[in-house]
Amino acid sequence: MDSESHSYFNSSETGKPFEDCISCGLSLKEDPGLPYLVAKSFRGDECIFEYAICEHCRANMAQEFSDESQQALTGFFTQRIEHEKRSQLFSSCHLIDPWIQKCAACDTPRRETTTHSLGGILLGEAMVYDPYPLCLCGTCEEEIQSLLSHQTLGIWDDFVQTNFDCPPGQQLDLPTRDRPALF
Repeated sequence: MDSESHSYFNSSETGKPFEDCISCGLSLKEDPGLPYLVAKSFRGDECIFEYAICEHCRANMAQEFSDESQQALTGFFTQRIEHEKRSQLFSSCHLIDPWIQKCAACDTPRRETTTHSLGGILLGEAMVYDPYPLCLCGTCEEEIQSLLSHQTLGIWDDFVQTNFDCPPGQQLDLPTRDRPALF
C-alpha cells in the first residue's frame, strides 16, 4: 500500500495511524488481528470529524440498532452500491484511490462534492478491501440518515455525544445537517 493512499485513513490531527478504539479504548496496535473501522467526514478538503472503532464495539453498537434500521441499511447498501463493479477494482489494483474517488452510492466524483465521508476497514495498518474502502457524498449520507429509526438515531446520537465535544444537533460543519456519517 502506498503511503499517500494510506494517509487517507490516518488521523488528520496527528498524520499517524489511529492508536485506540474511540469506544472502549483498546489499543489497535496491541491486537493486530482485530479489524477496525476508520470513518472520516470532510467539508471540502478539511476533515471535520474522524474516529476509529474496533470491530467488537462496532458490532455491539450495530446490534443495538432497530431491526427496521438494520434492514434499511442493508437495503441501501445492497441496492445502491454496485458490489460486483467495486470487486473488479480489487482484482485490478491494490490502491485506495480508485475505491474512494467517487461516491459509492451515486458515482458523484469526490472532488465535486461539498461534503463527503470516507470509511475503511483496517487490520493493523493494512487496508481490508471489498466492499471497503468507500466514499459517500453528503447527499447520500442524508438519505441514509432519513432511513433510520428514532431508536437507531438515538443510539448514534449517544455515541457522538459520548465521544465528541458537543451534542450532535450542535455540530456546525458536519457533512449532513444533524449527524456525522454512519458506516
